[in-house]
Amino acid sequence: MIFICTGLQCEWVKSKARADQWNEEVELVQEEMWHVLTFLEWKAVWWTEEGNRDLRVRPDIADGVRAYAAKQAYINRALACSFKMRWESAPETQGQDHEQDYKQDKNDLTNGSEYTRGVDEYVANIDTDVD
Repeated sequence: MIFICTGLQCEWVKSKARADQWNEEVELVQEEMWHVLTFLEWKAVWWTEEGNRDLRVRPDIADGVRAYAAKQAYINRALACSFKMRWESAPETQGQDHEQDYKQDKNDLTNGSEYTRGVDEYVANIDTDVD
């Protein structure tokens, strides 16, 4: 009887250690997700500031630089928004088949549709007057 109890105790301790490791892994992943969102927002702000910098170049080049910076800022914000929505819904979709999501993500990245949609309108609204 003592042998069986000792065996159960060993299994319980191993199971608890595994559960603790998974809990720690979840905390690390959540921290990494926060870092990614923070970085993407910082990078979007950085691109916006770069686009607003006083450039000592021809007006057409300055317009191109501003448009490129605006597009990059938009892409970074769109990525952050997309990641945040997906990560917030992760507990509800846990265990579901994600093959269709993977195919859609791959298509979006190759076509750029999700992350560049609306950029043309955004860039068109940028003040193109150079002092």
